[in-house]
Amino acid sequence: MSVVEEREVLIIEDSPAVGILLKEFLTKLGFKKIHHCQNGKTGIEVFTEMVSSGKIPLVFLDYNLPDMTAYSIMSQLLNIRPDVKVIIETARERSEETIKDVIAQGAYQYLGKPIRLEKLKEIIDTLRIEESQSIDKDELENIVKMISSTTQISLLRISQYLDRKTDEVMPFLNQLLKDKKIIKINDIKEAGCARCDSVRIAQTFHCPKCKGSNFKQDKIIEHYKCGNVSVADSYKDDKCPKCHEPIKVFGVDYRVQDNFYICNDCGDIFSEILTNYLCLKCNNRFTLEMAKMVSSPGFSFLKSSF
Repeated sequence: MSVVEEREVLIIEDSPAVGILLKEFLTKLGFKKIHHCQNGKTGIEVFTEMVSSGKIPLVFLDYNLPDMTAYSIMSQLLNIRPDVKVIIETARERSEETIKDVIAQGAYQYLGKPIRLEKLKEIIDTLRIEESQSIDKDELENIVKMISSTTQISLLRISQYLDRKTDEVMPFLNQLLKDKKIIKINDIKEAGCARCDSVRIAQTFHCPKCKGSNFKQDKIIEHYKCGNVSVADSYKDDKCPKCHEPIKVFGVDYRVQDNFYICNDCGDIFSEILTNYLCLKCNNRFTLEMAKMVSSPGFSFLKSSF
């Protein structure tokens, strides 16, 4: 049995149907122990228990959950285990920029909805290759998949994700250049860890008041008469939770503000998330100002080569 198949799986997905689909297919792929949680809070609790018992599960995380955002959940998982592999399940209407952003924040891969089982198998196959210590044609194919999954990627990032030295990776890249499957572009400058120089870093998102990561996105209603500002759900039957007067006319009695965040720990309401960075190699936490900017040759995939 491979290292991947020995690993347990944690599915954080509020749809029972999607959870069953994933569980059944992953079982066919050889996974033995699969856990399913239907909200972020329970998912984080189960993940913490698994890590405490010496297990690092492969995590499937729904982009939209009723209690927490995917960013909030992923931040907490990475805080517990920076090397956890998180596969984000995203709706197909999500933009390419959103998907790139999710990957940039530390997700291992994304899986579109409705879920295509061949894509799921491809992700698991790639994971098996990445965790294999042999350098062969599978490794070459793995590099191709890595480069083709983004618009551009640096030599440093490729070598670090493969856990190889740059001079070990270059022969494969030279072969791909010779076969005209990739092209070399300008050097890429990217933020790296000030402690170990790794570019495998992820943003972590926090409440600006208590610095916690347990928050959700919601609409805020401000009642002009009494000055109450609270989440839309607190206005039961269109009545203000503070003065209990009804809110009737939008723009006259009240206003609605979108894209606010509510901290589940301290109750603070905020419009901007506090962001820091986490090194996925050495677990160093730092601000953007503390990051070390590093440069290495860049490569891009030639779509016309296949």
